[in-house]
Amino acid sequence: MEQLALLLVCVGNTRKKVYQTLAGEFTGIEPPSWIIITAGFVRKHGHSVKVLDANVENLDHDETVARIKAENPKLVGIVNYGQQANTAAPLMTETRNLIHKIKANDPGRTILLTGWNPSALPEKTLREEACDYVGEGEAFYTYLRMVQGKKLEEVPGLWWRENGKIRHTPRAENIQDLTADLSELAWDLVPIGKYRSFNWLGLRDLDSRHKYASIYTSLGCPFDCSFCAIRATHGGERKMRFWKPEWVLKQIDHLVETYGIKTLKINDELFILNRNHFIPIAQGLAERKRAGKYQLNITAFARVDSLKVEDMPLLKEAGFNWFELGIESGTREVLDLANKGSYDRENIRHVVKKAHEHGIDFCANYLFGLPGDTYESMQNTLMLSFELMAAFPSFFAAMAPPGSHLYDDCMQQGIPLPEQWIGYAQQGYEFAPLPTKTLSPKDVLRFRDFAFNAYFRNPAYLDMMEKKFGKRARKHLEEMASHDLKRKLFEGDTVTVAV
Repeated sequence: MEQLALLLVCVGNTRKKVYQTLAGEFTGIEPPSWIIITAGFVRKHGHSVKVLDANVENLDHDETVARIKAENPKLVGIVNYGQQANTAAPLMTETRNLIHKIKANDPGRTILLTGWNPSALPEKTLREEACDYVGEGEAFYTYLRMVQGKKLEEVPGLWWRENGKIRHTPRAENIQDLTADLSELAWDLVPIGKYRSFNWLGLRDLDSRHKYASIYTSLGCPFDCSFCAIRATHGGERKMRFWKPEWVLKQIDHLVETYGIKTLKINDELFILNRNHFIPIAQGLAERKRAGKYQLNITAFARVDSLKVEDMPLLKEAGFNWFELGIESGTREVLDLANKGSYDRENIRHVVKKAHEHGIDFCANYLFGLPGDTYESMQNTLMLSFELMAAFPSFFAAMAPPGSHLYDDCMQQGIPLPEQWIGYAQQGYEFAPLPTKTLSPKDVLRFRDFAFNAYFRNPAYLDMMEKKFGKRARKHLEEMASHDLKRKLFEGDTVTVAV
């Protein structure tokens, strides 16, 4: 039997360290979208590929190593990707542990490490990790040329050690025709029925959370928010590349008809932006609903300044019951420092009000501790969240993931960052956010955790959610809010702070 060319691995043993006691039913388990795309691309070129998702299969590192040895691939690709660029850094701690475990038990195994973090810091990654190679950029052609057996100098975006020195090749140019070149998605290589939607996305039907998938319909982003690390993989290219709407609809048809998917997350950094792209997709989904073929529960990312009232009826009919809306701050000056749009509080109020009138809910993102934040401005953001009363706010503390402008600023200014990658995990014990000129990391984190409690334990909010989604949804949210996360920053404090 011919030896397997490539085994792509999604690292396990991460959920409890990233989410602590929330790691069970209160979190989602995302399909490894970048792995699914990469596997389809390499297989399309005639090479054998398998996927080992140790995360969804809940494998520890010993079990993962055993599975790798059993598959005996020529190349192991470990892919350090969250669905968005800012979620990948915490995964590097267990990525490191897995690589060490592989090298200790299977020392001759060749490992290529790719993803957001390695692409942002390829030289640092190669110096610190025990992998054989690091891939910089989107890495589709890095993997393909490696399995084709090309000389290292002919593999784009590759970093390696040679005679005590680090060498590398230029990263590959980003693929422009996604529909032609990235046409195949290897859904058959992952246990799709084991993935689980975020809890908020499943509040209408908590039993259907495993009928879930997520896809990209575009890559890249034209914006340059200071806290975002997307440029690490896409090479600073500030534009979007799109799969054709008909291709997207075909993929969604396949997910529904083959796997019975009911809930869909669109992973694009900004799905609601280019009307020539998202309107035909919404129209196609609405047509399928009218014909009685299927109706999905869908979420996607949007910006306040791109979600238009005139598009809301079609989007709702198509199944977009949710949007993930990056509000970030209630203070214009803080948003300006973060390079975040030109909208103000009135724009936010108007968009949210109109969406609610059309039956569209939000997972609204708020960030505390951005440059320029003070207690007063963070309080303004919290008060705005209460005013808007989104069905599910995501309260974050500002971090500087590798690849972001904030990371560069911290390096230049000597601002301390977490000593371990797990310190970037928002719900993690070791989490340590950025300071501001007037606030310490502990100040920011304490406010973030206070905001969570104040919102999710608010009787008015819970009453609203029970009226909208039912008693079971309310009970689920109450149980979620009852979990007290431990924080290393709060050790020795006399006040206990919950999430």
